[in-house]
Amino acid sequence: MLKNAKPIQKDKLHDQVFDQLCTLLREGEFTPGQAVHVARVAEAFGVSAMPVREALTRLQAIGVVTNVTGRSLGVPSLSYDELSDLRDVRLEIESLAVKWAIANRDEAFVSDLEELLQRLKSSEQAGDVQGYVKANYAFHLRLYQQSNSPVLIDVIDTLWLRVSPHLFQLERENQYEVSNIHHSNIVQAVRDGDEDTATRELVQDISDAYDVLVRTLFHGRAMP
Repeated sequence: MLKNAKPIQKDKLHDQVFDQLCTLLREGEFTPGQAVHVARVAEAFGVSAMPVREALTRLQAIGVVTNVTGRSLGVPSLSYDELSDLRDVRLEIESLAVKWAIANRDEAFVSDLEELLQRLKSSEQAGDVQGYVKANYAFHLRLYQQSNSPVLIDVIDTLWLRVSPHLFQLERENQYEVSNIHHSNIVQAVRDGDEDTATRELVQDISDAYDVLVRTLFHGRAMP
């Protein structure tokens, strides 16, 4: 944990601490049930404890972390209903982003997705879980950024802050390999300007991942 943290520059300190914590969360640096100690984060970032506490308080306010002790917070486990709610909202919001992205597609966009797809495949084949989680976030973010909607991206970012710490579970059942099939189909659909296929593959990618998380976290409890 925190091995990828970088010292924080002193200007705009509080925002930089918050942004870097968000990046680490999205990249799977923190896992559910793992305590995030204020002092350890402050040391890794090269800052005092105050901006770290403020950043963690902001994350706590949006449900990304929860209080463990007076000096540490942690990523909460998701209940079945919370996980289902996150899935349903992601299906709607991220599908919309894909539709807008395809309407705005260009050669640079397709090239970026192809490069990120190769990173995903390489990470999956190497069994690099953390590398895969990072590449997966980068792929989806680049896909949604082409929507050219900062408001939409802000909403998606908050959703990913809550779900990303749980994605390491998807190593089970070869889900990374399955997900890369959907990623490949999304890239081809983007290249072809095929909105329906791209949206369908995204929905299936999110839904498949959800099913694995349910089986892993709730011992096979079925979807409603």
